[in-house]
Amino acid sequence: AAELAAALGVLPLTGQLLLNRKVTDPAAGARYLNPCLDELFDPGDLPDMERAVDRLARAIETKEPIFLHGDYDVDGVTSAALCLRALTALGAVITGYVPKRIDGYDLQIAGVERARGAGATLILTADCGTRAIEPIAYAKTLGIDVIVTDHHRPGQTLPDAVAIVNPYRTDTGEPPAFQALCGAGVAFKVIDALVARVAPQHRDAFRGNFIDLVALGTVADMTPLLSENRIFVTHGLRALGLAKKTGIRALLLNLNLLEKTLDTSHIGWHLAPRLNAAGRMEDADLAFRLLVTRDVDEAQALAVQLDALAQRSREEIARVTSEALEAALSPEHAGRRVLVLSGETWNSGVIGVAAGRIVDQCRRPVILLAHDKARDTYHGSARTFGAFDLHDALGSCADLLTRFGGHSAAAGVSLTGATLEAFRSRLHDLAEGTIGDLPEVPKIDVDAELSDGGMLTYELVMELQRLAPFGMGNAEPTFVTRGAVVLSSRRVGKDNNTCLLSLRLPGSGNSTKAVWFRNGDWADRVGMGDELDLAYTPLINVWQGRATIELSIRDLRIPGTGIK
Repeated sequence: AAELAAALGVLPLTGQLLLNRKVTDPAAGARYLNPCLDELFDPGDLPDMERAVDRLARAIETKEPIFLHGDYDVDGVTSAALCLRALTALGAVITGYVPKRIDGYDLQIAGVERARGAGATLILTADCGTRAIEPIAYAKTLGIDVIVTDHHRPGQTLPDAVAIVNPYRTDTGEPPAFQALCGAGVAFKVIDALVARVAPQHRDAFRGNFIDLVALGTVADMTPLLSENRIFVTHGLRALGLAKKTGIRALLLNLNLLEKTLDTSHIGWHLAPRLNAAGRMEDADLAFRLLVTRDVDEAQALAVQLDALAQRSREEIARVTSEALEAALSPEHAGRRVLVLSGETWNSGVIGVAAGRIVDQCRRPVILLAHDKARDTYHGSARTFGAFDLHDALGSCADLLTRFGGHSAAAGVSLTGATLEAFRSRLHDLAEGTIGDLPEVPKIDVDAELSDGGMLTYELVMELQRLAPFGMGNAEPTFVTRGAVVLSSRRVGKDNNTCLLSLRLPGSGNSTKAVWFRNGDWADRVGMGDELDLAYTPLINVWQGRATIELSIRDLRIPGTGIK
């Protein structure tokens, strides 16, 4: 760690954090600390890239009508917005469309009919299409070519498309240098290759103008912030902060985030929930229009509308989560390695988020299903836990399902009531050896133990930000300090559910503020003079022009008592 730190000109502790993230040599460390657009991999590494570019270039040159088909989540909307704006700038004749959730995921026969109605002879998908075998076959009978850009796992058979640009294809030999792209990342690389072909003088401008949408899709879709995704999000956050797109500017203005330095938490907690709320509660076209409009008044009206939908979405997520958790803890589901839960009033648009929250509570994979009692059908979302591969498991249950698709960590699924119990039982068996019969004890990965609070300097905390962007696959640095003395404790926050502590850390003569969100009860359980062991992330808080180091608590315990 010391040698790596010396080579990179950083603190020894930062060298240790880089090693913890499997960065082992100075060259890799330099790339990690300074993600550069020039280090993006060649788009040609992705399968069928040349075919896709050839066909798009021909369509642009001959003014052939293109029908763009996206998806209803943030990744699908940002992918579609990127393609529409960029292809329009290149002179394409293009119509954009994102389906409603009730229309069903993926390119459907109805989507092909829309393309035919628009007079299109080429369909371009964004964040969908890899499993649309029948719709693409139908398009071919109509004389409509299809280019698929997607990142969802392929099935055993691929559709008969002109090109299928998907990093997870297994039929093309060696996989690309980096696979874990979101849909917006795949779309970006396709258009990047197209611009390099037809307008190379504008390639830098394309990258600078559209990487903000890739950052939105990457963080919202919870893809790992490593390799290319790290580059996309680092530069995309800066582009988002500039707010050059009318819709993004209106959204940031509505959130009081305009002209502020943005990080991944702003996407995860503010921007993505509002864009997602459109597809969850009403119509994803609202979010799509926000991202493509150039009209200031329309953008402001859409931002206000999305804010209201986000509030409704939060309320619905809370209700479904509460009902699903009650079902999860019932005797009926005790001992289930995979929880498959259903409700007749559950909104299919929010059950994915609710499933993730049940995973956090129950520490096992969860599938939440909305039940259509009249048809006795179930449609839902799955979220995994640990090393359980959802996509592989669902593939092993394909004979029990009417439809499924997604990733190893998240998926969508449909089935009938006749196969529900068999589905539950098979998943339970498939999880044997991967998921225990009892919930696992939650674990926190700690980067280092700091015995001296004096090590928490401004220089260190500022340098830690060079490890950002933080998120899936690149967690914020977490430290442990033992024997911190409580100077004061109180509840704060909207519902008094946040614990605010003033602490004296070992080796430090100053008081340090520490905050533990959603754990206000701890303010009543500890008091002046108590000693605590802490797991935390250090942050710099600026208030009224004064900067202080604060601790964001991950967990704490009273040493020697077993209480935590």
